[in-house]
Amino acid sequence: MEGPDGTTNAYGTLHNHSPTTNQYKFAGQHFVNNGEEDQMEIYGYRRSTAKSIATTALIFATLGFLQLLFFWKPELQLYMMYSRCTLDLATCVLLKNEYYQTFVSRVEILTFKSVKKSKSAVDDKLLELTETTPYIVPAGKGKFIPAHSIKVFDCCRARYWWNDACHGFEKIAGLGDDCDIEYFLEQEGLCKEEEIKRRRLFGENSISVEVEHVWKILWKEALNPFYIFQAFSVTVWFIDGYYYYAAAIVVISTVSLALTVHETRAQQKALRDRVHDVEVVQVLRSDGSVETVEGSSLVPGDIVIIPPHGCTMVCDAALIAGNCIVNESSLTGESVPVTKTPLNPEHENEIFKIRAQARHILFSGTRVLQTRFYGNELVKAVVIRTGFMTSKGELVRSIMFPAPVDFQFYRHTYMFVGMLAAVASCGLVYSVALRMYRAEPWKSIIIRSLDLITIAVPPALPAALTVGIVFAQRRLKAAKVFCMSPKTINISGTTNLICFDKTGTLTEDGLDFKGIVPADGGRFDQMVDSAATMERGPLLLTMTTCHSLTLINSELSGDPLDLIMFKATGWSLEEPHTEETSKFDLLVPTVVKPKKRQGDDEELSEVGIVREFPFSSSVQRMSVIVKQLQEPTFQYFCKGAPEKILTLCRPETVPHDFYEKLESFTRKGDRVIAMAWKDLGSVRFLKIHKLKREDLEVELNFLGFLLLENRLKPDTAQVIHSLKKAGLRSVMVTGDNIQTAISVARECGIVGMTEDVQIVTADPSKMTWAWTADMTQEDRKMLSRELAEGRPDDKIHLAVAGSSFENIRKFHPEGLKKMLLEGAIFARMSPFEKEMLIDCFKDQGYFVAMCGDGANDCGALKSAHTGISLSESEAAAAAPFTYTKGSIRCVPEIIREGRAALVTSFGIFKYIACYSLTQFVSCLMLYWVGTNLADWQFLYIDMFELTMLSITFGRTAAYKRIVKDPPPSSLLAFVPIFSLVMHLIIVITAQVVAFVLVQQQPFYINRTEVLSFLNTSKKDESHEYRCYENYAVFGVSIFQYIWLALAFAKGPPYRRLVLTNTFFMATVVFFCVFDVFLVLFPTDFIAYHFQLFVPPEMNFRGVLIGIAAVNLVCSLILEFFCIDFILFKRAGKHVKWIRSSTYLGDIEAAIRQKMDPHWWTKIEISPSKPALHLPPSIASHTGFMEMPLVDPSASFGTTASSSFLGGPTDFPILPVSSSYGSGLVLVNESENHAHSAHSHPAMEMPSNVTFEELVEVIPLLDPPPSYERESSRDSARFLEPVSREEPSSSEQQPTVTFVREASTDDDETAAMLGTPSPHPHVEYA
Repeated sequence: MEGPDGTTNAYGTLHNHSPTTNQYKFAGQHFVNNGEEDQMEIYGYRRSTAKSIATTALIFATLGFLQLLFFWKPELQLYMMYSRCTLDLATCVLLKNEYYQTFVSRVEILTFKSVKKSKSAVDDKLLELTETTPYIVPAGKGKFIPAHSIKVFDCCRARYWWNDACHGFEKIAGLGDDCDIEYFLEQEGLCKEEEIKRRRLFGENSISVEVEHVWKILWKEALNPFYIFQAFSVTVWFIDGYYYYAAAIVVISTVSLALTVHETRAQQKALRDRVHDVEVVQVLRSDGSVETVEGSSLVPGDIVIIPPHGCTMVCDAALIAGNCIVNESSLTGESVPVTKTPLNPEHENEIFKIRAQARHILFSGTRVLQTRFYGNELVKAVVIRTGFMTSKGELVRSIMFPAPVDFQFYRHTYMFVGMLAAVASCGLVYSVALRMYRAEPWKSIIIRSLDLITIAVPPALPAALTVGIVFAQRRLKAAKVFCMSPKTINISGTTNLICFDKTGTLTEDGLDFKGIVPADGGRFDQMVDSAATMERGPLLLTMTTCHSLTLINSELSGDPLDLIMFKATGWSLEEPHTEETSKFDLLVPTVVKPKKRQGDDEELSEVGIVREFPFSSSVQRMSVIVKQLQEPTFQYFCKGAPEKILTLCRPETVPHDFYEKLESFTRKGDRVIAMAWKDLGSVRFLKIHKLKREDLEVELNFLGFLLLENRLKPDTAQVIHSLKKAGLRSVMVTGDNIQTAISVARECGIVGMTEDVQIVTADPSKMTWAWTADMTQEDRKMLSRELAEGRPDDKIHLAVAGSSFENIRKFHPEGLKKMLLEGAIFARMSPFEKEMLIDCFKDQGYFVAMCGDGANDCGALKSAHTGISLSESEAAAAAPFTYTKGSIRCVPEIIREGRAALVTSFGIFKYIACYSLTQFVSCLMLYWVGTNLADWQFLYIDMFELTMLSITFGRTAAYKRIVKDPPPSSLLAFVPIFSLVMHLIIVITAQVVAFVLVQQQPFYINRTEVLSFLNTSKKDESHEYRCYENYAVFGVSIFQYIWLALAFAKGPPYRRLVLTNTFFMATVVFFCVFDVFLVLFPTDFIAYHFQLFVPPEMNFRGVLIGIAAVNLVCSLILEFFCIDFILFKRAGKHVKWIRSSTYLGDIEAAIRQKMDPHWWTKIEISPSKPALHLPPSIASHTGFMEMPLVDPSASFGTTASSSFLGGPTDFPILPVSSSYGSGLVLVNESENHAHSAHSHPAMEMPSNVTFEELVEVIPLLDPPPSYERESSRDSARFLEPVSREEPSSSEQQPTVTFVREASTDDDETAAMLGTPSPHPHVEYA
């Protein structure tokens, strides 16, 4: 960004213009929280006198309706009464977030008068102290400057202040990202005056959730558009004389409103009780005194003293002295205690970043279990954030202001209601024209016309749409799945891609000790199954000391990996008192010792842990400095990720087959930890605590591997199989090692045992593919059989690590499409990268579910369409679904219930829409003869038939399994629109036939004659609806409402058979019987109240029953045969525009269409540049990538070089390494044959072997050589190239020699190629 002279500020927007230019009027900051998760656009407004006067007049003219619109849409008031201006002049601001939600906030200028108004907060003396400059404002780097006033506004429980320096509003967040570590270490406490000023800026340290008064909630709910429309409808009905019906609607609406108010208030109370913490804390003042205050009075910059017995943190604070053992389960969902260490003075010049310094921060809401300190030193922490700006406060804010549920179905419901309103408008015009033609009074014209609107636009629609969701939520609750956001249930039904975390989700939380693989003298020894039997030495001492375990209430606690490792040794851990540590010449936090044996000196065998370097994800290791009593020197022990430990060790101590051993373990799914050590010699104790970690972690001696097993949960494989069978895609998103992730993916079924997995790596300039070849010998034999039978599947899966994914996301957009299309394993993913991956999937059109446990998945759980948490922590509140049993078996359950709820919502919507249009048609027809449906007729249809059928409609349970065909998700697609139109045609036809048929009967008399016959007075004519047309239309329509419910009450494959819904079927049978009674044998009492003018002939009454029966048959044939079978199931699979569902194949096809084919042909390093037209699984192998041959051990893909073939060529070279030999095979594209290089006798092949035959064998082959050290003959197959020097352009390529050990399982593969059995040794250049 440029400075004051340029055109942009820190916000990336224009602000330095002349007042005479057009840009100046609206120039300035466009965003707050720029670049952060809660970034919002911001616009300034100031009140306009002229606009305000005009708007006030409109409010009166519309009888307050305009003010009601302002209540629903506050931004409308801003547009109509305010004018745009620069932010420095604004009295109101409009903010828009990424979801297009708008917030209106009033800008306040706080002065000394504001302080006087809040005088109750401080006493008079303190008020006088701050009278001259009552406020302070941030000045950067933790400093504050005095101010007489401050301009602020509040939005979503965050406060923003006007910063003149950058000409924009900034969030008041606390201390942190612009301070260096030295700033915190130098803090000595605040004086009282400074504390008060900071409290005025930052506010109270409380996460307050307001529990609104009943009347306030009632008022807000009553002004909901649904209830406003209900009030309008009831008013019209009362005026029109529908007293019973209107009274019934009032009663139901009142009960509904009361239940809503009660539920809202209960939720507010539950959230308040969950987040409310009351703690008394000790604060260190600038004069050295210690003051006890309430936690709510803390401000950023205060120094709090952590008591030895622990406490619950009420703020975010950076530890500056002493250690703390903290339980962060409320935020992470993991109950493993975490050791927090003070900020390191050695890094005092580094910028303090909350994410990077998390191991030094005590987060709000976490529980400090114990403190550790030296001598009489206090355990101190500097407050960095308070209130809603803390980690806990941000979580509560996400609950109070959730992202809106953006779902196509809900958008379409609003559009459809708009269409119904348009239909009602047409009916309104028809009614007005007809009644004006008849010269009816204006009151009658207006009331009857408005009545049509209340019929065509069903006020019960919002409530009816929740029926399926409510029952699904109850069923999920019975299965121990709790839903925080009921609307998400419908969305979960559209899920077609599920992302799973690994540890604790797919696999068990705990690990099992498997063994130790020691290394000595540059060679691996045999694996040791029991650590307890090992001799005392560096390897055993690493296992007993290199951990962060602690004793809490005499129980050993810490990371599960450390616990398993330590318990396997059989040693014990003690945390001695001060008087017991003189033997170590210092206070040692932890002492470990072996079990006492006869003749051993227990005291001399103890080991003290002098200094600990805690585990950090950035360096992927932890280390300790220890002192043995019988040894004069200190030792340094380290453990961590093998790849990291390798770089710290002396080469001569690392076995040559390091990578081969590592891959052999990780492919089996083992968790591998590498260990190393060195003797520090005669270093004085004072120097030990000044040594830097990077100075210690050099020239280490490699000790070996620790192996741990991470078992799958019992039902993981079964669930993944069921999802795969249903055509749903499963993806693993984990922070673990990529090879371990691949192994677990194969074991659980995300990747088939014989399916190819390729590892993708990327930097900003290029992408590479690498074949993992991690199939076992048994898998190869299985694949061989499949190839012999004709293998139908060429599925490829891609695996990528988090760092490479970030590079692909930022620099390789075409590669990103490929990853999203075929990626199955995303390893070493940080929480941020997980969230970005979910967003990328969503951007491509997938409906994504995320299943995880703990705060590491919190962002991804919130970002996914369907977030499923397996933890009960506060962080889990970010996910719509929480399962308390810790198993992924809830995933198919949620999807099944989501599909059932979505199909129910579709059916209910179609039913309510058809009900409204059916009743609308009935009224239009009766208007033609000057009558309408009677009060009790409306009451019976709406309050009994409609209500009971709608409520029981959603009780049908979800289908027992998930089918491949996804449910409908679009209301405005061809199928639902066609269904509604055709049903409406059937309904209209039946009513018209009845209407016309009754007029043809010999007993028929028109309405005027009926009124004369009934001796109805002129006064009562408007409320007398009896006539033959009314009887005929009503008699047929009451059956139509039942038939429509039956037609739309879908069963398999998303819901069970409707016959299993006993309540619904009983309701249908009851109303069918009662309707037959109403039509055929109405009593005088019923006929009088229902205003039925019953025909004298029983035959005609039977005809009406016959018309209704034909209607039923037509409706069922239309919905179940024409719509469901022909259109939805058959035609929808082949004709895309017919579909109302989102198929996974459609999404993937759309991604392929968006991919640039030129990118795949131009890129030099690409698996998708085949030499021939090959099956996808072979074309994507790296052997087909064209790149210069520099070193076969450094690359999988090559082109033939002049030294290789004796002349230049561009033919691709396929590196082949199998159990009978290895070599480079030339692919002759023109002849479509594969020939071995002439200098490779082991790979000579008959000339009649076609390339297609070779292709079939490729999946059976091992990967090309990739080892860099000479391997021992008994454990590796390759030797280092003779020369590692990089040749010049004029030099020959280096000669490469490989030595291969013969395999005993070669005959089957060799026979497929037609080659002889392998020789004991094969050597070639």
